[in-house]
Amino acid sequence: MHPYDDLADHNFWRRGVGDRLWTDIDFVPTVPFTLSRADRIGTGGSCFAQHIAPALAPLGLTYYVTEQAPSILSPERIADLQYGVFSARYGNIYTVRQLRQLLEFAFGEAPDIAPVSLDSGRWFDLLRPSIQTGGFATPEELQADRASHLHRVRELFLGADCFVFTLGLTEAWYQASSGVVFPACPGTRAGTYDPAEHKFVKFRHHEVVSDLQWCVDFVEGVNPDMRWIFTVSPVALAATATRDNVLVATSVSKAVLRAGVEDVCLANEHCAYFPSYEICSSPASFGQFLDSDLRNISPRGVQLAMRVFGESFGGLPRGEPASAAPEMAGADLDPDVSAALRRAVDAACDEAFNDPIFR
Repeated sequence: MHPYDDLADHNFWRRGVGDRLWTDIDFVPTVPFTLSRADRIGTGGSCFAQHIAPALAPLGLTYYVTEQAPSILSPERIADLQYGVFSARYGNIYTVRQLRQLLEFAFGEAPDIAPVSLDSGRWFDLLRPSIQTGGFATPEELQADRASHLHRVRELFLGADCFVFTLGLTEAWYQASSGVVFPACPGTRAGTYDPAEHKFVKFRHHEVVSDLQWCVDFVEGVNPDMRWIFTVSPVALAATATRDNVLVATSVSKAVLRAGVEDVCLANEHCAYFPSYEICSSPASFGQFLDSDLRNISPRGVQLAMRVFGESFGGLPRGEPASAAPEMAGADLDPDVSAALRRAVDAACDEAFNDPIFR
């Protein structure tokens, strides 16, 4: 007898992975909690996190949005201004430091010193460079919108029952004079790059753990019942400011984020990890869920990830064939529609603009 004699199939590669179809693997054998329709679920994070919100309703779960679009806006303008993409209109939150910064600003733990930029007569919030197409008419309009936004962020974390956060990057740019971290390097999405003021940072494992644990502890102090579900984005870096090849830089970034999340989840019973990264990008998947650019995740990959999410946290029966799962947004679409959806996600993906080909 030895400790491996009585383990379940999922503990072994041959029985748990090698002898199974990829769509039938039990990726999440156990979870510390489950979700119900009554739970208000918030979302945030990198570009991949944009896929989570449309999948919640088909799973019978409730998407919690605190920053609603004004009723006078057309559906096209609502989409253009990114209302509903996330629970509040913060745009993409790529790094854990950004999330911590957002909480500090929203709850008055630090003064809100968001850098702004005047481009072609319009004003841009450089911490949310993509949320206001064409910018704001005046700095006063920008600041009023930002104050309202931070109020809604506060409302979100005070009222959510669960927050799903997708970690995307360890590379970032920050303002030397204030330490404020940007979602994208100034000059790529909005603003003007200043080499004396804008500096590159590559967050290390201990920094990711420290910032993420701070966020968990802080929210527990204002909303003790809120739970967290963390994921690591399977989407590769669009560009790296290091000396590495972008593929190598992606490997480093994902490894640091994955290890950091593991540490935080092990230390906190109300935190869970969901393996969207492993589902979509493991070598054992033979790349079948990657898009043609080998970077983004195809609608089919998103569908599988969210089906597993529903099985793990939402009460969807386990072991159902993929065809029996609820249809997820963007799945099994014809090529033209899928391409349009990918362009829409790219348009809201600040990090993609680090590559000049997107500008």
